Amino acid sequence: MKKQISQVNPEDFDVQMLLQAAREGRLYVEEEEKTVSREYIINNVRAYIQRINPLVTRRYRTVIDMLWEEIFQSEALVELLMPKPKARKCRDFDKYGVMRLIGVLREKDVYERYSDRKYMALLEQTQRDCSYRSYLGMGLEERSMLVKIRQIVAQFEL
Repeated sequence: MKKQISQVNPEDFDVQMLLQAAREGRLYVEEEEKTVSREYIINNVRAYIQRINPLVTRRYRTVIDMLWEEIFQSEALVELLMPKPKARKCRDFDKYGVMRLIGVLREKDVYERYSDRKYMALLEQTQRDCSYRSYLGMGLEERSMLVKIRQIVAQFEL
């Protein structure tokens, strides 16, 4: 038995028909795909990484904001920050991607080499362990992104 779905035009709209279809489980609504603006994501990441500003090394303390702005200008690196469709924990931005970037910057001596727990305590503002803490030491999978980060850091070396 093939079910037929028909589109209802505004001029044919009947409230009683709509209520009856809903009661019978025959009402289907096409959901809009929720899109989040790139600027919204970047602003959330900015606020998040501001929490670890006390861990910036003396060399980069005056240029850390400009360094992150350069990262935000790179399309590939910003894509790493975008939330994934099935992410339940990281809806505002991809925390796993942010952890990877912070880990690379820590290896490049932009951030002090403190323990992962210290970073998580500042970022998450809790002493509880988080699943994305281990991503601080993973680095980046794509060589092109790693090269891009190195180039950005090299721009700001004093």
